[in-house]
Amino acid sequence: MPDQASSEVNLTQSVLKTLDILECLASAQQPLSAQEVAQQCRLSRPTAYRHLTTLLARDYVATGQDGGHFQIGARVLSLSKSFLDRLDLPDIAKAEMRELNQVSKETVYLGILHDTEVLYVGKVESPQQVRMHCVIGTRNPLHCTALGKAILAFLPTEERVALLDQMSLTARTANTITDRSALEEDLELVRARGYAIDDMEIEEGIRCVSAPVFDHTGYVVAAISTSGPAFRMSLARIHELSKAAIRASSAISSKLGYVSDKMSG
Repeated sequence: MPDQASSEVNLTQSVLKTLDILECLASAQQPLSAQEVAQQCRLSRPTAYRHLTTLLARDYVATGQDGGHFQIGARVLSLSKSFLDRLDLPDIAKAEMRELNQVSKETVYLGILHDTEVLYVGKVESPQQVRMHCVIGTRNPLHCTALGKAILAFLPTEERVALLDQMSLTARTANTITDRSALEEDLELVRARGYAIDDMEIEEGIRCVSAPVFDHTGYVVAAISTSGPAFRMSLARIHELSKAAIRASSAISSKLGYVSDKMSG
Protein backbone atom coordinates (compact mmCIF):
# COMPACT_ATOMS: atom_id res chain seq x y z
CA MET A 1 0.00 0.00 0.00
CA PRO A 2 1.57 3.38 -0.98
CA ASP A 3 2.46 5.74 1.86
CA GLN A 4 0.89 9.22 2.19
CA ALA A 5 3.85 11.04 0.61
CA SER A 6 3.73 8.73 -2.41
CA SER A 7 -0.02 9.27 -2.77
CA GLU A 8 0.44 13.06 -2.69
CA VAL A 9 3.06 12.84 -5.43
CA ASN A 10 0.77 10.66 -7.56
CA LEU A 11 -2.13 13.05 -6.98
CA THR A 12 0.03 16.01 -8.03
CA GLN A 13 1.06 14.25 -11.22
CA SER A 14 -2.57 13.44 -11.97
CA VAL A 15 -3.60 17.06 -11.48
CA LEU A 16 -0.77 18.22 -13.73
CA LYS A 17 -1.93 15.86 -16.47
CA THR A 18 -5.46 17.21 -16.14
CA LEU A 19 -4.21 20.79 -16.38
CA ASP A 20 -2.11 19.88 -19.42
CA ILE A 21 -5.24 18.54 -21.12
CA LEU A 22 -7.24 21.68 -20.33
CA GLU A 23 -4.47 23.90 -21.66
CA CYS A 24 -4.20 21.73 -24.76
CA LEU A 25 -7.94 22.03 -25.47
CA ALA A 26 -7.95 25.76 -24.71
CA SER A 27 -5.23 26.46 -27.27
CA ALA A 28 -6.69 24.20 -29.97
CA GLN A 29 -8.44 25.84 -32.92
CA GLN A 30 -10.99 23.01 -33.11
CA PRO A 31 -12.22 20.05 -31.00
CA LEU A 32 -9.64 17.28 -30.56
CA SER A 33 -9.99 13.51 -30.44
CA ALA A 34 -8.73 11.58 -27.43
CA GLN A 35 -5.85 10.33 -29.56
CA GLU A 36 -4.87 13.88 -30.56
CA VAL A 37 -5.00 14.99 -26.93
CA ALA A 38 -2.88 11.99 -25.93
CA GLN A 39 -0.25 12.80 -28.57
CA GLN A 40 -0.06 16.52 -27.74
CA CYS A 41 0.08 15.90 -23.98
CA ARG A 42 2.44 12.91 -24.30
CA LEU A 43 0.01 10.55 -22.61
CA SER A 44 -1.27 7.11 -23.47
CA ARG A 45 -4.69 7.15 -25.10
CA PRO A 46 -6.37 5.33 -22.16
CA THR A 47 -4.91 7.85 -19.70
CA ALA A 48 -5.99 10.81 -21.83
CA TYR A 49 -9.46 9.35 -22.26
CA ARG A 50 -9.82 8.72 -18.51
CA HIS A 51 -8.99 12.35 -17.75
CA LEU A 52 -11.26 13.61 -20.53
CA THR A 53 -14.26 11.62 -19.33
CA THR A 54 -13.72 12.83 -15.76
CA LEU A 55 -13.58 16.45 -16.96
CA LEU A 56 -16.61 15.80 -19.16
CA ALA A 57 -18.62 14.61 -16.15
CA ARG A 58 -17.98 17.95 -14.41
CA ASP A 59 -18.59 20.09 -17.53
CA TYR A 60 -14.98 21.27 -17.71
CA VAL A 61 -14.85 19.58 -21.10
CA ALA A 62 -17.58 19.23 -23.72
CA THR A 63 -17.87 16.99 -26.75
CA GLY A 64 -18.13 18.23 -30.31
CA GLN A 65 -21.06 17.53 -32.59
CA ASP A 66 -19.81 14.06 -33.46
CA GLY A 67 -19.39 13.09 -29.79
CA GLY A 68 -15.88 11.82 -30.41
CA HIS A 69 -13.99 15.08 -30.10
CA PHE A 70 -13.45 17.28 -27.07
CA GLN A 71 -13.32 21.00 -26.37
CA ILE A 72 -13.32 23.38 -23.40
CA GLY A 73 -16.60 23.19 -21.48
CA ALA A 74 -18.96 25.70 -19.93
CA ARG A 75 -17.57 25.25 -16.40
CA VAL A 76 -14.16 26.62 -17.45
CA LEU A 77 -15.80 29.60 -19.13
CA SER A 78 -17.88 30.19 -16.02
CA LEU A 79 -14.78 30.22 -13.83
CA SER A 80 -13.04 32.58 -16.25
CA LYS A 81 -16.01 34.95 -16.25
CA SER A 82 -16.16 34.87 -12.45
CA PHE A 83 -12.51 35.93 -12.32
CA LEU A 84 -12.81 38.56 -15.02
CA ASP A 85 -15.92 40.07 -13.44
CA ARG A 86 -13.89 40.84 -10.34
CA LEU A 87 -11.28 42.80 -12.21
CA ASP A 88 -11.29 46.57 -11.83
CA LEU A 89 -10.88 48.08 -15.29
CA PRO A 90 -9.31 51.45 -14.34
CA ASP A 91 -6.82 49.66 -12.10
CA ILE A 92 -6.03 47.08 -14.78
CA ALA A 93 -5.46 49.81 -17.36
CA LYS A 94 -3.18 52.00 -15.22
CA ALA A 95 0.13 50.84 -16.68
CA GLU A 96 -1.06 51.17 -20.28
CA MET A 97 -2.60 54.58 -19.60
CA ARG A 98 0.67 55.82 -18.11
CA GLU A 99 2.66 54.43 -21.02
CA LEU A 100 0.39 56.15 -23.57
CA ASN A 101 0.69 59.34 -21.52
CA GLN A 102 4.49 59.14 -21.64
CA VAL A 103 4.47 58.58 -25.40
CA SER A 104 1.94 61.26 -26.25
CA LYS A 105 2.74 63.79 -23.49
CA GLU A 106 -1.02 64.45 -23.54
CA THR A 107 -3.95 63.59 -21.27
CA VAL A 108 -5.07 59.98 -21.45
CA TYR A 109 -8.64 58.84 -20.74
CA LEU A 110 -10.41 55.54 -20.23
CA GLY A 111 -14.13 55.47 -21.04
CA ILE A 112 -17.00 53.00 -20.96
CA LEU A 113 -20.48 52.94 -22.48
CA HIS A 114 -23.21 54.40 -20.28
CA ASP A 115 -26.64 54.45 -21.90
CA THR A 116 -26.12 56.61 -25.03
CA GLU A 117 -23.01 58.34 -23.69
CA VAL A 118 -19.40 57.62 -22.85
CA LEU A 119 -18.52 57.70 -19.15
CA TYR A 120 -14.97 58.70 -18.19
CA VAL A 121 -13.67 56.22 -15.60
CA GLY A 122 -9.90 56.82 -15.71
CA LYS A 123 -7.47 59.62 -16.45
CA VAL A 124 -3.74 60.38 -16.52
CA GLU A 125 -2.98 64.10 -16.74
CA SER A 126 -0.75 65.63 -19.39
CA PRO A 127 2.54 67.10 -18.10
CA GLN A 128 1.94 70.13 -20.35
CA GLN A 129 0.70 73.45 -18.94
CA VAL A 130 -2.00 73.71 -21.62
CA ARG A 131 -3.96 70.48 -21.41
CA MET A 132 -7.36 68.82 -21.44
CA HIS A 133 -9.53 69.06 -18.33
CA CYS A 134 -12.23 66.44 -17.88
CA VAL A 135 -13.28 65.06 -14.50
CA ILE A 136 -13.66 61.30 -13.96
CA GLY A 137 -17.37 60.59 -13.85
CA THR A 138 -18.11 63.07 -16.63
CA ARG A 139 -20.27 61.86 -19.52
CA ASN A 140 -20.16 62.98 -23.14
CA PRO A 141 -22.01 62.04 -26.35
CA LEU A 142 -20.84 59.02 -28.30
CA HIS A 143 -21.08 60.58 -31.76
CA CYS A 144 -18.61 63.43 -31.25
CA THR A 145 -15.94 61.89 -29.02
CA ALA A 146 -13.14 59.57 -30.07
CA LEU A 147 -13.83 57.34 -27.05
CA GLY A 148 -17.51 57.15 -27.93
CA LYS A 149 -16.93 56.41 -31.58
CA ALA A 150 -14.32 53.74 -30.78
CA ILE A 151 -16.86 51.94 -28.61
CA LEU A 152 -19.83 52.53 -30.90
CA ALA A 153 -18.00 51.28 -33.99
CA PHE A 154 -17.19 47.89 -32.49
CA LEU A 155 -20.52 47.12 -30.85
CA PRO A 156 -22.55 44.25 -32.36
CA THR A 157 -24.55 45.56 -35.32
CA GLU A 158 -27.96 45.26 -33.68
CA GLU A 159 -26.80 47.02 -30.53
CA ARG A 160 -25.11 49.79 -32.51
CA VAL A 161 -28.21 50.37 -34.65
CA ALA A 162 -30.42 50.48 -31.55
CA LEU A 163 -28.14 53.07 -29.95
CA LEU A 164 -28.06 55.19 -33.10
CA ASP A 165 -31.85 55.12 -33.15
CA GLN A 166 -31.87 56.62 -29.64
CA MET A 167 -29.14 59.20 -30.16
CA SER A 168 -29.63 62.86 -30.96
CA LEU A 169 -26.72 63.88 -33.16
CA THR A 170 -26.50 67.36 -31.72
CA ALA A 171 -23.83 69.72 -33.05
CA ARG A 172 -21.21 70.73 -30.48
CA THR A 173 -18.88 72.41 -32.96
CA ALA A 174 -18.80 73.11 -36.68
CA ASN A 175 -17.01 69.75 -37.11
CA THR A 176 -19.56 67.60 -35.28
CA ILE A 177 -21.02 64.85 -37.45
CA THR A 178 -24.79 65.39 -37.29
CA ASP A 179 -25.87 63.25 -40.26
CA ARG A 180 -26.49 59.59 -39.44
CA SER A 181 -25.24 58.29 -42.79
CA ALA A 182 -22.04 60.29 -42.43
CA LEU A 183 -21.59 58.97 -38.89
CA GLU A 184 -22.10 55.39 -40.02
CA GLU A 185 -19.46 55.93 -42.74
CA ASP A 186 -17.08 57.29 -40.12
CA LEU A 187 -17.73 54.28 -37.86
CA GLU A 188 -17.02 51.95 -40.78
CA LEU A 189 -13.67 53.71 -41.21
CA VAL A 190 -13.01 53.29 -37.48
CA ARG A 191 -13.60 49.54 -37.75
CA ALA A 192 -11.34 49.30 -40.79
CA ARG A 193 -8.35 51.08 -39.27
CA GLY A 194 -8.88 50.15 -35.60
CA TYR A 195 -9.04 53.63 -34.07
CA ALA A 196 -11.32 56.66 -33.87
CA ILE A 197 -10.58 60.37 -34.19
CA ASP A 198 -12.25 63.42 -32.69
CA ASP A 199 -11.19 66.23 -35.00
CA MET A 200 -12.43 69.17 -32.92
CA GLU A 201 -15.91 67.61 -32.95
CA ILE A 202 -16.85 68.08 -29.28
CA GLU A 203 -14.73 71.11 -28.44
CA GLU A 204 -13.06 73.71 -30.62
CA GLY A 205 -9.28 73.41 -30.71
CA ILE A 206 -9.15 69.87 -29.25
CA ARG A 207 -8.22 66.64 -31.05
CA CYS A 208 -8.26 63.11 -29.75
CA VAL A 209 -7.46 59.57 -30.89
CA SER A 210 -8.94 56.45 -29.30
CA ALA A 211 -8.82 52.65 -29.64
CA PRO A 212 -11.31 50.04 -28.36
CA VAL A 213 -10.82 47.62 -25.46
CA PHE A 214 -12.35 44.13 -25.68
CA ASP A 215 -13.18 41.55 -23.02
CA HIS A 216 -12.59 37.79 -23.16
CA THR A 217 -15.70 37.28 -25.32
CA GLY A 218 -14.61 39.85 -27.93
CA TYR A 219 -17.19 42.40 -26.75
CA VAL A 220 -16.05 46.04 -26.68
CA VAL A 221 -16.18 47.14 -23.04
CA ALA A 222 -14.20 50.37 -23.10
CA ALA A 223 -11.86 52.60 -25.06
CA ILE A 224 -8.61 54.41 -24.28
CA SER A 225 -7.71 57.79 -25.74
CA THR A 226 -5.17 60.56 -25.72
CA SER A 227 -6.32 64.17 -26.18
CA GLY A 228 -4.71 67.55 -26.51
CA PRO A 229 -4.88 71.00 -28.07
CA ALA A 230 -4.96 71.05 -31.86
CA PHE A 231 -1.82 73.19 -32.09
CA ARG A 232 0.11 70.21 -30.68
CA MET A 233 -2.18 67.46 -31.96
CA SER A 234 -2.12 67.88 -35.73
CA LEU A 235 -3.93 65.27 -37.79
CA ALA A 236 -0.53 63.83 -38.73
CA ARG A 237 0.34 63.56 -35.03
CA ILE A 238 -3.05 61.99 -34.31
CA HIS A 239 -2.48 59.24 -36.89
CA GLU A 240 1.03 58.71 -35.55
CA LEU A 241 -0.27 58.32 -31.99
CA SER A 242 -2.93 55.85 -33.15
CA LYS A 243 -0.28 53.12 -33.08
CA ALA A 244 0.46 53.78 -29.41
CA ALA A 245 -3.27 53.95 -28.62
CA ILE A 246 -3.84 50.58 -30.29
CA ARG A 247 -0.88 49.05 -28.45
CA ALA A 248 -2.35 50.27 -25.17
CA SER A 249 -5.87 49.05 -25.95
CA SER A 250 -4.54 45.67 -27.11
CA ALA A 251 -2.54 45.22 -23.91
CA ILE A 252 -5.57 46.04 -21.76
CA SER A 253 -7.75 43.73 -23.84
CA SER A 254 -5.21 40.95 -23.37
CA LYS A 255 -5.39 41.42 -19.60
CA LEU A 256 -9.16 40.97 -19.88
CA GLY A 257 -8.67 37.65 -21.66
CA TYR A 258 -9.12 38.83 -25.23
CA VAL A 259 -7.06 36.94 -27.80
CA SER A 260 -6.68 38.32 -31.31
CA ASP A 261 -3.98 39.13 -33.82
CA LYS A 262 -6.05 41.91 -35.39
CA MET A 263 -5.64 44.60 -32.75
CA SER A 264 -1.86 44.77 -32.51
CA GLY A 265 0.20 47.90 -32.77
